Amino acid sequence: MPMEKLDESDYYKLLGVPRGATEQEISKAYKKLAIKFHPDKNPDNKEQAEENFKKVCEAYEVLSNKEKRQTYDQFGKSGLNSSGMSGGVSSEQAEAIFSQFFGGKDPFSVLFGKDGVHGMGGGIGGMPGGVSFQFQSGGPGMGQMPGGIFHEFSGGMHGLPPEMAAMFSGMDGIGGGRRGKRTRRERPDLLPIGTRVRVRGLQGAKHHNGKPGNVKAYDETSQRYSVQLDDGEVLKIKMNNLLQILQAKVVNMTRAELNGMDGVIEAFDEEKQRYHVSLNGTDKVALSPSNVVLPKGARAQIVNLTKGTQWNHKVGQVIDYDNEGGRYLVQMSEEQQLRVKLENLLL
Repeated sequence: MPMEKLDESDYYKLLGVPRGATEQEISKAYKKLAIKFHPDKNPDNKEQAEENFKKVCEAYEVLSNKEKRQTYDQFGKSGLNSSGMSGGVSSEQAEAIFSQFFGGKDPFSVLFGKDGVHGMGGGIGGMPGGVSFQFQSGGPGMGQMPGGIFHEFSGGMHGLPPEMAAMFSGMDGIGGGRRGKRTRRERPDLLPIGTRVRVRGLQGAKHHNGKPGNVKAYDETSQRYSVQLDDGEVLKIKMNNLLQILQAKVVNMTRAELNGMDGVIEAFDEEKQRYHVSLNGTDKVALSPSNVVLPKGARAQIVNLTKGTQWNHKVGQVIDYDNEGGRYLVQMSEEQQLRVKLENLLL
């Protein structure tokens, strides 16, 4: 059956919300449309679904940003384009926006088998002992599924195999069965299941470098992630060979027109210590870590601290970024948080 084509150019009408819509109303509308048109949910109409999905993500990316929304309300798309704030989104940017909306995870990876988890032990609900997860209601954020998307699997938490228990043991918004309303934190040093990543730095299998995929599981013993590539192959990879596909913000540039722009991190040059960032889906720039603000929920490594050197090379979760102070708040463990400069945190 042919899929409808979204021709509406007005961002509010495209999302189906009034111009005075609240942030919650915009998020709710985006969630519904993004899931409806996600290419992975529409294999028979993938090309049209992808175009619709990108348009929906573009509208949400503007209307969920206070500064961009204000510019759009005053001057329309032409105002955004002239200020360098927008120019459409690429497929990669759309996926990054979608993933970050769900706390850095792709919900299709866990629920619809995109990352192959459903094939383990006959599916999550079919694992030995059964598994029961209930996603709590709430808005988008780190490690938390927005409420009302998906509700429960069936079974009991004790049935998880070890490699998945390490991941699920800390997932925010997951409870054990219908009684499980408590909220658990994700482990700040681990990539959540479903995280979109790109392979990098492999020496023995260089042909995989640059390929995108999704985190499927984590093996505590080998300290390797199972990653299902988009081409279907599954690899066992250490974290330093994975780059999270994230949407980041450009700051502190002498080229003032670039400051405040959003872009997708596509690669990291180890030798030059530069992120390769795609802006507006087309322009690509090489930026120092001091010019890139990683989003909430990102997992990154502490580097080059001269005080508190015991934290160097340890991984933590970005909780927030203080624009005035120019520092991240990073969760290192349940008890420990650090405040570090941009240049002291690397993907």
